[in-house]
Amino acid sequence: MKLPAPRGPISTELFEGMRHAPGPFPPGVGKLVAARARSDEDARTCEDVQISLFVCYGMHYGTFDDVDERWEWQPSLLEIRAGLEEVFERDFTKDLQITAPVPAADIPTYLMELTSPAHTSTLPRFIHHTATLEQFRELVIHRSIDNLHEGDAHTWAIPRVSGRAKSALVEIQADEYGGGMPGRMHAELYAYLMEELDLEPGYGAYIEQIPAIALAIHNLKSFFGLHRRWRGALLGNLAVTEIGSSITNRKYSEALARVGASDRARWFYDEHITADAVHEQLAAHDMCGAFAHDHPEETVRVMIGAAATLDIRGMFANTATHAWADNVSSLRVPTPV
Repeated sequence: MKLPAPRGPISTELFEGMRHAPGPFPPGVGKLVAARARSDEDARTCEDVQISLFVCYGMHYGTFDDVDERWEWQPSLLEIRAGLEEVFERDFTKDLQITAPVPAADIPTYLMELTSPAHTSTLPRFIHHTATLEQFRELVIHRSIDNLHEGDAHTWAIPRVSGRAKSALVEIQADEYGGGMPGRMHAELYAYLMEELDLEPGYGAYIEQIPAIALAIHNLKSFFGLHRRWRGALLGNLAVTEIGSSITNRKYSEALARVGASDRARWFYDEHITADAVHEQLAAHDMCGAFAHDHPEETVRVMIGAAATLDIRGMFANTATHAWADNVSSLRVPTPV
């Protein structure tokens, strides 16, 4: 994909600089980031912050057609990214109700309770019973930026953990990548889903329509994955992605059947119904439980990763369902900067 359109002063200056050979940015870019740090606007819903982070992280997943790939480790870009991450971290941790870490032995129970139906969003229920085909297509567009890279951010944790936690993580990731069978990676199944819904499956095809809060879901696990100190949070992120997922994906598959979609369109969700029923136990007990046992000092990071993930997903769910309840699109309407 090419660089997306900027969504504010930071991304305007950042993207313009990245179209040139790697080097220092003008001092004004750093001042803009510093000004953002003094702002009260929530970084999770700030279009300028999230699109800027998306591009910074995107350099580690691949590259942009109009960007020199040497920008990936350019110190000036990493400095800008660090400033944006500071604001992002401030805002995704500010509302978390974590006063103290639970004992390491209780981490699996904590994760299971956190993802119980009483604490999860109403989005799956809305999709299951109410969503039209067009609204389901919007959901698929929102999640494409994440699901077309499914598994990749969590793979960064593999060299950063060991023992039973590592074995469980590798087992989960092997399934995400289709057990080594071409055409069975979950990211590929998502592309099939998009094709069946007459959507363009190329990565980033709908980037201009995806709002900040949907980008934040992807950016959060990229943030965790690229920082070793947040390895526990990345495991927590994966755990709450897997726990309860089989139920959610069953609702999505049944919703597709309700609106007349093909079996091939439902494949992505049907695959997760079976796989994630196993993964949730692996993630809670063998991965996060074992990691907390081996590294009790990092237990709170697992909790933060799980809670922050559910917070952002809840914000996204509320944004989308409120739009649909008002019979308007949940997608972003690009506006000139």
